[in-house]
Parts: sequence; C-alpha cells; structure tokens
Amino acid sequence: MKLLQSLSAKTQDAINLQFPELRAIKENDPNSMNRVAISVFDHWLRDEAEWHLLDCYDGKERESRDRKFLSHWQAIFESTEVYTLRYRGRWPRKSKLVIKKYLDKHGFLSQCKFDTRHSPSQFVILPEFDCIYLASWDDTNVVYFNSREKADSIINLAKIQGLHCLEFDN
Repeated sequence: MKLLQSLSAKTQDAINLQFPELRAIKENDPNSMNRVAISVFDHWLRDEAEWHLLDCYDGKERESRDRKFLSHWQAIFESTEVYTLRYRGRWPRKSKLVIKKYLDKHGFLSQCKFDTRHSPSQFVILPEFDCIYLASWDDTNVVYFNSREKADSIINLAKIQGLHCLEFDN
C-alpha cells in the first residue's frame, strides 16, 4: 500500500495559510506559535541528577515509553487526517517543501517508532486540530498550535495513553 499521497495545490495552499510558520518550525526556528510538550516525564528534567532518565535505550522502561507514544500516534491517526512535509529538489537553493498525506496507518506507525540509530524525525501536521506535532529525541515531543482549545484534543489523547503535558516557560 502507498504510504504518502501528494496533495492538490489548493489543499497545500490552505495548509500553508493556516500554518505560516511551517517552514520555520520544520527548520527548528519558530517565532510566534504557542507550544506545549507531550512527555513520558511528569516534569521538566532541569536538575542534573535527573539527566540519567534520558538515557533509556532498551529494557522494560524503553518498551513502556515506546508503547505509550505508539498508542498516542495511533490514536492521532485514527482521529484525523495526518499530513507531513517532505523536501523536494536540490538542497538548499532549489529545495521546496511539499505537504503529503499519510494513507497507511502501519507505515505511519513504523516511522514513529523509537530507533536508537536515528533521532526521531516525525513531523505531523494536523489541520483539524490546528496544530503541528514534532517527535523529539528525549521522549518529549512538541505540539505547536494556533488554538489551544483545538489542540487540547491531541493533548487529551496523550493523557489517555499515560503521557504528560508540560508547559513551556515562554
């Protein structure tokens, strides 16, 4: 089965209009969008004594973290249409961001799985919930949103899976 589907120019334009900072977020340089973190941790790990909690690459704890996040990604896929970004063209001058729609849940979930050889790179656009969801390397993902009220649906799905919402100290 095909994993991703190209979108019409009209649909891509609508998503780009809804999320004007799409490229900035993809390139890790957002300015004005609000954000929250979805994490396996119930608080920010600010104390050096807690940093060892980040080093979780195998064992039961790794399985538990993976299960929570995969359940969350699955709940998202089952709740709404899921889009992502891909670069097309020669980097950097001729590269163009192209928005694609995920079609296959199994393929989507396989791209969401934790892999010790690669940092997570899942970048998901959820127009229905007015948010962009990014996987991160430290078992703490980030949800950028225009409307907290709409994004709360994604946050609540995370809480159901045993994940926590952490507010940023903007």
